[in-house]
Amino acid sequence: MKSLRILLMAVVLVASLAPVAAFNSDSNTASANYEPQKDLMLPRYFEDTGYWVQGHFREYWETRGGLMIFGFPITNIFWHEEDGMYKQYFQRAIFEYHPEHKGTEYEVLLMLLGNELIADREGVEPEFEPVEPFTDTNERRFFSLTGHGIEHFKPYWDANNGQRNFGYPKSREFVERNAPPPAGDGEEHLVQYFERNRLEWHPDNDPQFQVLLGLLGVEYLQEHGVPDEALEKPGPEMPPYDPIREFQYGPHVGYGFNTFVRGDGDPGAFEYHDQVFDMVEGAGFNWIKVQARWSELHREPNWVDVAPLKRIIDHANDRGLNIVVSVTNSPGWLNANGGIPNDLNAFGFFMETLASEFEGQVHGWEIWNEQNLAYEVGGFVDPNEYVELLKVGYEAVKAGDPKAPVLFGGLTPTGVNDPNIAIDDITYLERVYAYNNGEVSNYYDHLGAHPGSNNNPPDTMYPHNIGPGEWSTHPSFYFRRMEQQRAVMVQNGDADKQIWLTEFGWTTANQAPGYEYGADNSEQNQADYLVRAFEIAKQEWPWMGVMMVWNLNYSTVVGPADEKFPWSVINPDFSPRPSYEALRDMPKH
Repeated sequence: MKSLRILLMAVVLVASLAPVAAFNSDSNTASANYEPQKDLMLPRYFEDTGYWVQGHFREYWETRGGLMIFGFPITNIFWHEEDGMYKQYFQRAIFEYHPEHKGTEYEVLLMLLGNELIADREGVEPEFEPVEPFTDTNERRFFSLTGHGIEHFKPYWDANNGQRNFGYPKSREFVERNAPPPAGDGEEHLVQYFERNRLEWHPDNDPQFQVLLGLLGVEYLQEHGVPDEALEKPGPEMPPYDPIREFQYGPHVGYGFNTFVRGDGDPGAFEYHDQVFDMVEGAGFNWIKVQARWSELHREPNWVDVAPLKRIIDHANDRGLNIVVSVTNSPGWLNANGGIPNDLNAFGFFMETLASEFEGQVHGWEIWNEQNLAYEVGGFVDPNEYVELLKVGYEAVKAGDPKAPVLFGGLTPTGVNDPNIAIDDITYLERVYAYNNGEVSNYYDHLGAHPGSNNNPPDTMYPHNIGPGEWSTHPSFYFRRMEQQRAVMVQNGDADKQIWLTEFGWTTANQAPGYEYGADNSEQNQADYLVRAFEIAKQEWPWMGVMMVWNLNYSTVVGPADEKFPWSVINPDFSPRPSYEALRDMPKH
């Protein structure tokens, strides 16, 4: 947001001279037909048992039967040493990940639980003896592979992908008593065992629940156990790391502030940070974003001064805060104007140094800031150049801290298409994906983003629900611009990634040139718009991750004439503005 003044002045100039050229982007009408995208790889938390399902296991769970077939998760994903694979237990099934089948429908398979639990009964109990073969009809079916047939349970088996979910029958139909809770109800039922499960007849239930699957996942867990870490409940705030995809999601949603912090060693800096972090925690937030200027930490080619950043990160970690670090601005010995340098080796060295130093302490590395704005990249916008920078940055971070998420740098919202000034954020994103057959997908975990706001309430959007002011004639002036960026991601196969709003907010009356629209936003408007933005993200955007309000506390270090001042949600004396109070009081989960 700090660069917004320059951009908006450019928009006014270009629009007045050539409005068609400035706002000519076909993708900018995409949100007229926007429908929320729910990618089934995204994490889902189950409050009933306290575990998450994500990635390939969630996709399988959702598309192969869900709660009725598999039940709730009862463990985390964990490495099963004996079988040499990742597993996750559910009440009625155990999911196994098979990398040898990667990219096929057999990437996730169900453990043959039925076989496991009847192994000692086969050849002993008559219910497991093969039956006489019979001719298949609509009412019954014989399976020569197992020597058993299905009849009573055939409609359910047929309707629920029986071969994949249950396997072939391994017993006759017979009556047996269930295990006591929690592995069963302790009652007698007509049952039939299959390779992967046991079907049970509950005639007193409503018709849709008269056939149930046995709680074989619970039963197996009771008998065999799992490592302690598989049972640790991570809580609803943050999904656990996905070891299968080697991927860390953020929460849906995360509550954060952009904060001004000091890296100097003066004791006053520590006291100041305590005040800032008190305000973060007082609002019920637990994420902060800070900016690390490459130029200030890497003044000499072979030495990175991590001390200023370390003071900040150590203090934030001590307070239990999650931190996103935005890296921008080249050192003068590489690029005199701070833009993206031609030689990226130094950037790789810098990022790997930081990631190694702060392994496990930084919860997101954002690579550059508003790189579709010429001012931020040295005077000329080149999307291809950014992909190469992002590639180097991503690989360097993963070398230093493999679990740390890497964020695509947040684009500034604009409709300008002049690389000497800016490139429309949607056009820029499309060009990034077009470069080298979309290889950019390999080099970021989540999309950082800076939605528009101006004087438009968060529910408005051009052209079908236009805002009230003059800054309303282009989608980049709106918070819901994010839906268009999301559409580009989905179209390019990145629906399984989140968007993190690394800057968003509304200014009130602003003395800086180019921000005159702020006069239309009262302090109460600012409060209402921020709260509503969080509501939209929680209720309508399942792909939204961390949301960082711009800003918490710049008003404490800049004067009223600075454009950052009226975006702050606290006053210069750290007293709350209405927007802070509204954010503090809104429900968080």
